[in-house]
Amino acid sequence: MDVLIDSGNLVIMQPEALSIATVKTAAKKSGDLAMLSRADISILALAYELKRMLITNDYRIANVAPSLQVVVKTIAISGIKSIRQWIAICPACEIVYTPDLTECKNCGNRLKYKYTTKRKV
Repeated sequence: MDVLIDSGNLVIMQPEALSIATVKTAAKKSGDLAMLSRADISILALAYELKRMLITNDYRIANVAPSLQVVVKTIAISGIKSIRQWIAICPACEIVYTPDLTECKNCGNRLKYKYTTKRKV
Protein backbone atom coordinates (compact mmCIF):
# COMPACT_ATOMS: atom_id res chain seq x y z
CA MET A 1 0.00 0.00 0.00
CA ASP A 2 2.89 2.36 0.69
CA VAL A 3 4.01 2.01 -2.92
CA LEU A 4 0.55 3.04 -4.15
CA ILE A 5 0.45 6.03 -1.81
CA ASP A 6 4.00 7.10 -2.68
CA SER A 7 3.29 6.84 -6.41
CA GLY A 8 0.12 8.92 -6.07
CA ASN A 9 -2.10 6.05 -7.23
CA LEU A 10 -3.85 5.82 -3.87
CA VAL A 11 -5.11 8.79 -1.87
CA ILE A 12 -6.64 8.29 1.56
CA MET A 13 -9.32 10.86 2.31
CA GLN A 14 -11.76 11.66 5.10
CA PRO A 15 -15.07 13.42 4.41
CA GLU A 16 -15.86 16.82 5.89
CA ALA A 17 -18.07 16.95 9.00
CA LEU A 18 -20.78 18.78 7.02
CA SER A 19 -20.91 15.95 4.45
CA ILE A 20 -21.22 13.37 7.22
CA ALA A 21 -24.04 15.39 8.81
CA THR A 22 -25.82 15.63 5.44
CA VAL A 23 -25.60 11.86 4.94
CA LYS A 24 -26.85 11.18 8.47
CA THR A 25 -29.83 13.48 7.90
CA ALA A 26 -30.70 11.73 4.62
CA ALA A 27 -30.25 8.28 6.19
CA LYS A 28 -32.41 9.21 9.17
CA LYS A 29 -35.13 10.46 6.83
CA SER A 30 -35.14 7.17 4.87
CA GLY A 31 -34.88 5.10 8.06
CA ASP A 32 -31.52 3.59 7.16
CA LEU A 33 -29.32 5.38 9.72
CA ALA A 34 -29.42 2.68 12.42
CA MET A 35 -28.27 0.06 9.91
CA LEU A 36 -25.42 2.02 8.29
CA SER A 37 -21.91 1.53 9.65
CA ARG A 38 -19.45 4.39 10.16
CA ALA A 39 -17.67 3.19 7.02
CA ASP A 40 -20.95 3.26 5.04
CA ILE A 41 -21.62 6.83 6.17
CA SER A 42 -18.05 7.85 5.35
CA ILE A 43 -18.23 6.35 1.85
CA LEU A 44 -21.56 8.06 1.15
CA ALA A 45 -20.21 11.35 2.51
CA LEU A 46 -17.13 11.20 0.26
CA ALA A 47 -19.22 10.35 -2.81
CA TYR A 48 -21.57 13.23 -1.97
CA GLU A 49 -18.73 15.66 -1.30
CA LEU A 50 -16.69 14.74 -4.37
CA LYS A 51 -19.77 14.27 -6.61
CA ARG A 52 -18.61 10.77 -7.55
CA MET A 53 -20.40 7.56 -8.48
CA LEU A 54 -20.48 4.75 -5.93
CA ILE A 55 -20.00 1.14 -6.93
CA THR A 56 -21.63 -1.04 -4.29
CA ASN A 57 -23.93 -4.00 -3.74
CA ASP A 58 -25.10 -2.63 -0.37
CA TYR A 59 -28.86 -2.02 -0.44
CA ARG A 60 -28.84 0.43 2.49
CA ILE A 61 -26.21 2.61 0.81
CA ALA A 62 -28.10 2.39 -2.48
CA ASN A 63 -31.33 3.39 -0.71
CA VAL A 64 -29.81 6.59 0.74
CA ALA A 65 -27.65 7.64 -2.22
CA PRO A 66 -30.38 8.98 -4.56
CA SER A 67 -31.55 11.51 -1.94
CA LEU A 68 -27.98 12.87 -1.99
CA GLN A 69 -27.87 12.89 -5.82
CA VAL A 70 -25.17 10.19 -5.66
CA VAL A 71 -25.31 7.75 -8.58
CA VAL A 72 -24.94 4.08 -7.62
CA LYS A 73 -23.80 1.26 -9.86
CA THR A 74 -23.82 -2.37 -8.78
CA ILE A 75 -21.68 -5.38 -9.59
CA ALA A 76 -23.13 -8.87 -10.04
CA ILE A 77 -26.64 -7.91 -8.85
CA SER A 78 -29.41 -5.92 -10.43
CA GLY A 79 -29.42 -3.18 -7.77
CA ILE A 80 -32.40 -1.52 -6.16
CA LYS A 81 -35.52 -0.77 -8.15
CA SER A 82 -37.19 1.45 -5.54
CA ILE A 83 -36.24 3.61 -2.56
CA ARG A 84 -37.80 2.46 0.71
CA GLN A 85 -38.92 4.35 3.80
CA TRP A 86 -38.27 2.24 6.93
CA ILE A 87 -39.98 1.95 10.32
CA ALA A 88 -39.17 -0.12 13.42
CA ILE A 89 -41.81 -2.32 15.08
CA CYS A 90 -41.73 -4.25 18.33
CA PRO A 91 -42.66 -7.88 17.57
CA ALA A 92 -44.16 -8.29 21.06
CA CYS A 93 -45.99 -4.98 21.68
CA GLU A 94 -46.50 -4.05 18.02
CA ILE A 95 -45.56 -0.46 18.87
CA VAL A 96 -44.16 1.46 15.89
CA TYR A 97 -40.96 3.48 16.37
CA THR A 98 -38.66 5.57 14.24
CA PRO A 99 -36.03 3.36 12.62
CA ASP A 100 -33.12 4.91 14.53
CA LEU A 101 -34.06 2.86 17.62
CA THR A 102 -33.06 -0.77 18.10
CA GLU A 103 -34.91 -1.67 21.30
CA CYS A 104 -38.56 -1.32 22.39
CA LYS A 105 -39.00 1.38 25.03
CA ASN A 106 -41.96 -0.53 26.47
CA CYS A 107 -40.69 -4.12 26.82
CA GLY A 108 -37.03 -4.07 25.78
CA ASN A 109 -37.40 -6.46 22.82
CA ARG A 110 -35.20 -6.01 19.77
CA LEU A 111 -37.13 -4.13 17.08
CA LYS A 112 -37.86 -5.49 13.61
CA TYR A 113 -37.61 -3.24 10.56
CA LYS A 114 -39.96 -3.04 7.61
CA TYR A 115 -40.62 -0.53 4.90
CA THR A 116 -43.80 1.49 4.73
CA THR A 117 -43.48 3.23 1.38
CA LYS A 118 -41.34 2.96 -1.68
CA ARG A 119 -40.80 4.97 -4.82
CA LYS A 120 -39.08 4.17 -8.10
CA VAL A 121 -35.40 5.00 -8.44
